[in-house]
Amino acid sequence: MTTTINASTTAGLVQTADTSGVLALQTANTTAVTIDASQNTTLAGTLTTTGITNSGVATATRFNPTGSSVTGNGMYLPAANSLGLSTNGTNAVYIDSSQNVGIGNTSPSGKLDVTSSAVAGLVGAFRSTATNGGYVQFQGSGSTPTTTGYVGAASKLNTGGSVTDFGMTARTNLVFGTNDGTERMRITSSGALLVGKTTTGSNTTGFEFEGSGGALLLTRSSAINALINLQGSSGQTILFRFQNSDCGSISVNTGSTAYNTSSDYRLKNTIAPLVGALAKVAQLKPVTYKWNADNSYGEGFIAHELAEVCPLAVNGEKDAVDENGNIKPQGIDTSFLVATLTAALQETKALIDTQAETINALTARIVALETA
Repeated sequence: MTTTINASTTAGLVQTADTSGVLALQTANTTAVTIDASQNTTLAGTLTTTGITNSGVATATRFNPTGSSVTGNGMYLPAANSLGLSTNGTNAVYIDSSQNVGIGNTSPSGKLDVTSSAVAGLVGAFRSTATNGGYVQFQGSGSTPTTTGYVGAASKLNTGGSVTDFGMTARTNLVFGTNDGTERMRITSSGALLVGKTTTGSNTTGFEFEGSGGALLLTRSSAINALINLQGSSGQTILFRFQNSDCGSISVNTGSTAYNTSSDYRLKNTIAPLVGALAKVAQLKPVTYKWNADNSYGEGFIAHELAEVCPLAVNGEKDAVDENGNIKPQGIDTSFLVATLTAALQETKALIDTQAETINALTARIVALETA
């Protein structure tokens, strides 16, 4: 049955009943609240006057739907098909007719729009009390995990200087862009860092750092690939190490560049003169050739032939290939020939000096015989 409770302006409290099972509360013969048989509650009245107030607070008043002169705490209807929550007389949460939610503002521009007037203060926080933390997930329109990104577990940024971890994690690639979506940098699912390119490989222009192998690739179609500038006094610009020990460097000054290999006496032992250098030089096979790539002219040595005489001057193995069957070429560092050539010149000079002494002695004897 329906029970109607009416606060009549003429007859006081009036109660009527029927069989619909509905409870209606009326004021001045007009229904203000209806509770149906399923316990659904409907508020009647116009949007400009309807509100729910916290009557337990002495200063509470009905909420003004326009938002002005509002005190108290409760729910109000600020406009057609909209809903507001207010605390301490100020809008706290606003849901507009498009179901956009505003926190701290009444004009949300998206599904969730948070506004704060705090200066250098906390605007929002997502916290997890779980041991391993939690994450904030961003789901795309697709249904597969590859369309999902999330700001990962144990992520924290503390501007006060005590930083634990700040991180972002993606199920596939993590992409950074500027200028309204133009991609500038990405971290691939394999851990490679790419700048100015979207795919890995030395044949693609851009910057690449292989996260797994640690290799650095700089590819450009023209002009300089890398600029290393020492601003100020002369000195080292690049330092090379092997097993955490210095083994070489590149140094610059006002007008020149030096390529240095470690040669400090304190790094060596069993030091002895180089002998047999002239015989080694006699075995060297300098040649001329043309390169397969562009048929340009060259002169020098064939790596494996030089290795038979001066193995320290050659890097790599003869006929070596990589896992794809591509040539792994041998290389030559001709600086390792300097000591051999220097020793050969010294040996040659010694021979010349000995021969000169012999010639001088023979010449003196011939002169003596001729004048006798």
